[in-house]
Amino acid sequence: MTRIFISLIFSLLITGTASAASEQNVVVTIKPLHSLVQGVMGDTGEATLLIEGAQSLHGFSLKPSQVKSLQEAKVVFYIDKTMESFLKTALDSLPEDVHKVPFARLSGIELLERREGGAWDEHDHDHGHKHAHDDEHEHKHSDAHNHGEGAEHGLEEDNLHIWLDPEIAKSIVLAVAEELAELYPENRDIYRSNAETMTARLKELDANLKEKLTPVQGQPYVVLHDAYPYFERRYDLMAVGSLTLDPEVPASAKKLKDIRAKLEETKARCIFREPQFDDRLVQTAAEGMDIKFGTLDPLGADMEPGEDLYFNLLTRLAHNLADCLGN
Repeated sequence: MTRIFISLIFSLLITGTASAASEQNVVVTIKPLHSLVQGVMGDTGEATLLIEGAQSLHGFSLKPSQVKSLQEAKVVFYIDKTMESFLKTALDSLPEDVHKVPFARLSGIELLERREGGAWDEHDHDHGHKHAHDDEHEHKHSDAHNHGEGAEHGLEEDNLHIWLDPEIAKSIVLAVAEELAELYPENRDIYRSNAETMTARLKELDANLKEKLTPVQGQPYVVLHDAYPYFERRYDLMAVGSLTLDPEVPASAKKLKDIRAKLEETKARCIFREPQFDDRLVQTAAEGMDIKFGTLDPLGADMEPGEDLYFNLLTRLAHNLADCLGN
C-alpha cells in the first residue's frame, strides 16, 4: 500500500513538472516583446527568445536550433512578418495548430506610415497616422492565430516599431494574457493577475517618461533610422530626419546633403547613433558641425532579457534623449 502511494505521488510530481515545462513552448522574437510576455508568464515558465545579445532585426537569419524551437512552439509572438522578415519561411512551415500572434495586427493599434531616410518635412513629422483596423488592416485579436498569417500583407509602408509606446505595450500585455490563458487555462488567473501588475507598471512608466521628456519637447534632432515614431508621438518629441531607411544600407550623397541642411536649418542639438551599427554614417553627417552625439537603442542590445527589460529600455531611451537635448 505504501509503495502504491509513493508511486502515485511520484507520478503526480512528474505530471506537474511536464506541465510547467510545456510553457517553454512560448517563442518571442525580440527582447522588448519577450520582456512583456515574460511579465505575463511570471513563474509559470520561461519564454524562448530568438534574437539575443546585440543582434539586429536587419539581416538576421535563424539558426537550426531556433527553427527547432519554432517547430516545437505552441505560440509565437512577434510584430509582423514584414518587420521580422527572417520568420516568413519558418512561419509558413509551422504546424497548423501553432498559434501565431502578430502584434501589429491587434485591433485598435494605430499604425504610422514609414518615413524615408533623409530630412522630414512637417507632414512627415505628423507621422501620417492611420489605424491598424482600417480597410485591409482589419484584424481582430480573437482570431489572430487562425487568420493573421493569411491576411498579413500591406504593412510594407507602415512603421512597425510599435513596442516603444507604453500605451501599445498595455494592449500587447492583455493580448498575451488572453492567448496564454487559451493555451494553458489552468494558469488563467495567474496570467490575468500578472497582466494587471504589468499594466500598472506601464502606467507608472508612462508618467515618469512624460515628466522626464517634457523639458525637451520641440527640440530638433536626427536619428540613424526611423525606429522611434511611436515614442516621439507619445511624448511630443521632434525628430527632423533620419540618416537612412535601412541602417545596413549606406545613405546616398543627396540624402546626406539634405540631412546636413536640415541640421543647420533647425539648429538641431543632437544626432543619435545606434549601438548595433557602425557609426561612420553618423560621423559623416555631422562632420564639421557643432552638434552633440547621443545613443538610442530600440531593442536593448546590451540588456539582460527578462520582465524588467522593457521598463529599463524605455527609461534609458528617455534619459539619453533628455541628456543630449537638454541644456
